[in-house]
Amino acid sequence: MWRLEDIITAVKGTVLKKEREVFTGISTDSRTIGQGELFIPIVGKSFDGHSFIEQALKMSRGGTLCRNDYPVALADAPGTVILVEDTNQALLDIARFKRESLSGAFISITGSNGKTTTKEILAAMLKKKFRVHYNEKNLNNLIGVPSSILAITGEPDACILELGTNTPGEIKKLAVVTDPDISLITNVNPSHLEGLESLDGILEEKLDLFRYTRPHGKILVNIDDPGLAVRYRHTGHASITFAIENDAYYHLRVIRDLGWEGYVISIISPVGTIEARTSLLGRHNLYNLLAAATIASVMGVDHSSIARAIDEFSSYDKRLQPIESSHGFIIIDDTYNANPSSMEWAIRTLSDLPSNGKKVVVLGGMKELGKDSTLYHREMGKFLKDLKDIGLIVLFGEETADTFSELGNTRAVHFNDKGELIDYLRLHLNAGDTVLVKGSRAFKMEEIVEALK
Repeated sequence: MWRLEDIITAVKGTVLKKEREVFTGISTDSRTIGQGELFIPIVGKSFDGHSFIEQALKMSRGGTLCRNDYPVALADAPGTVILVEDTNQALLDIARFKRESLSGAFISITGSNGKTTTKEILAAMLKKKFRVHYNEKNLNNLIGVPSSILAITGEPDACILELGTNTPGEIKKLAVVTDPDISLITNVNPSHLEGLESLDGILEEKLDLFRYTRPHGKILVNIDDPGLAVRYRHTGHASITFAIENDAYYHLRVIRDLGWEGYVISIISPVGTIEARTSLLGRHNLYNLLAAATIASVMGVDHSSIARAIDEFSSYDKRLQPIESSHGFIIIDDTYNANPSSMEWAIRTLSDLPSNGKKVVVLGGMKELGKDSTLYHREMGKFLKDLKDIGLIVLFGEETADTFSELGNTRAVHFNDKGELIDYLRLHLNAGDTVLVKGSRAFKMEEIVEALK
């Protein structure tokens, strides 16, 4: 339940019309709004929720926020109307108001890669000891994060929130809302360059999470990441480091590489050692495991429970997910998304895995690289050229023409038509082969996976 006076306090709004003083909930969707809920009309690049205020009020008979300069007649609409300067900011303000009422530990996670997987693994670890709330899937933007906070019921012991960004200032806003007790930046790599312009711009944006962590909170730092290793000390927070390559407070060693079955690992720290087995593939997933285990250990989860959670956790959907096709070859489905670093990690994983036949990569383009798109796609071609164990490289989309130009046609083929690409693969894949499929979401590379099954 939300009291009108609390809403007014949170958003610093003005009541235009009062018919209800208690609301059953908060909604940003006029299609699914419930009886008695308060509607917040979100304004986006191509839509304006104010157009749906009257519809929302008819369905809820609750109330609505409204930008104070929006020309809409609401005198006869059923419900309470509150005027605010900015409805998008009001959503953040209401979420911050609720966050302040909760006593559990808030953990915020950002980074170029691994946010969602780390969040999911951490949730599994913390559930061994605590009541846990976390944002579903990748609802990590200026709408998803506050909505996730508003969805909290009861009093969780821990709240894990993944934060994403593609324009300057977003992490700051989300960090202010979540006000984390513990914060983690998984890594900083080229992604969302259209909005953030450069790798240094990405680093500066991500570091806002550390800067806006609670004064007595803890920041967790991947010191194998060169940018973070240099810059994290400038925030003034107590830090806990983790690494695979360098000395750190929490250090992971691979005891045994099990190929397709994953790894046996050891996580060593001054407070004890965690021995575990994981079915996750790829070195990048070892960083995700290490980051999650570090937080769980810091929060007091016993190491045997952490090890058990690692052993029980399986690959997340469309993230290096092995699929055995009906034709006898293995598909590695990594179609969730792509940027230069995640693509290299996925290809290296394929290179390191055993295969009874040839190794094949099927790559779509990488979006949101801005003016550097050509550069990064060419660099991907140079990277692939050095991996002699990749027998066939199949490229899709306009962007990958730059990759193809670096490779030539010795091992590589390029398509702009997905149907033709699928037909080609059906002819050239054999039992025992291993094929990695990856690309940015815009290319819908999962359609290729489905066609090959």
